Amino acid sequence: MNSERVVWLHGDADPQQVGVKNARLAELTDEGIRIPEGFAVTAAAYQEFVREGRLGPVIAQELRRYRAGRDLVVVAAAIRTAFRDTSLPQAVSDEILAAYEDLGGDGTEVAVRSSPAETQDDMADETFLHLRSGADVLAACRRCFASLFSAVAVGNREHRGPDHLVAAMPVTVQRMVRADLGSSGTVRGESTFVRVRAAWGLGEPVSGDADQYSVHPGARPMIVKHRGAKRAKTVYAGLRGTEVVQTTPEERSGLVLTDDDIEELARWSVIADKHFKRPMELEWAKDGRSGGLYLVEVRARVLPVVTIDGPGRAVPVLQYTRER
Repeated sequence: MNSERVVWLHGDADPQQVGVKNARLAELTDEGIRIPEGFAVTAAAYQEFVREGRLGPVIAQELRRYRAGRDLVVVAAAIRTAFRDTSLPQAVSDEILAAYEDLGGDGTEVAVRSSPAETQDDMADETFLHLRSGADVLAACRRCFASLFSAVAVGNREHRGPDHLVAAMPVTVQRMVRADLGSSGTVRGESTFVRVRAAWGLGEPVSGDADQYSVHPGARPMIVKHRGAKRAKTVYAGLRGTEVVQTTPEERSGLVLTDDDIEELARWSVIADKHFKRPMELEWAKDGRSGGLYLVEVRARVLPVVTIDGPGRAVPVLQYTRER
């Protein structure tokens, strides 16, 4: 059940409360697209944490020191330390733990990520993978809240706003997709076809190394396949985080996705472009245990700006529109 503090990622959601990325994912579930099961800890929960933990005066004091000449990195680190050392309000903790229990509780692997209410490049992307206890989830939420005060984010808010005490950081908690045992990649629509890139393991595929599939959607989709070298993959390495390992000869010689997977991803791309009424790029992950295919991020495409150089001659220039 949704509340002011916790919102499940399904259907319409307020991006200012759950974060832009979460809101987009949640919207697409109504279109029949699968995302990892999970919830958002809202901006309201963040603000309650700041208020009840009396962090506002800490933020204000450190900012006065910065404006008086103290190093920005030192000031930002002091604020983040205060966040990590402050306990969450009991009501916030209880609702996060109850939602985690609904996912399966202790022993259930989840990912916890910062999810800014605005799509800004200066926001720190704090991510914690393979967490298996309620205590770890709560600690990760505090660290994600603290990521609102990275040095770059503080400096940019000083320059352009919003006010530090108005800004907020929602957090995402989702069931882990074991792409480290499976595969991951991107998909996006072009003018008359959909392009899918796929590689073994975690993260976006390295350009030129991944499988690439071109799909012409329709009642009987046509798929053109190009097998990439797939020399390496990123896997989960326990306490060491992740590591890059060599792929096996079978992985290098085989294709990452089945025809059914490719067609489904192409269908998701068409749905997303129509839903948001603009070109989108999707990130997907395939669980190596269950075989399930999931959408993990959707973002507006960064498109080149084209100028005209002479009569009837279009020339792309090194300038790009950015998502805001």
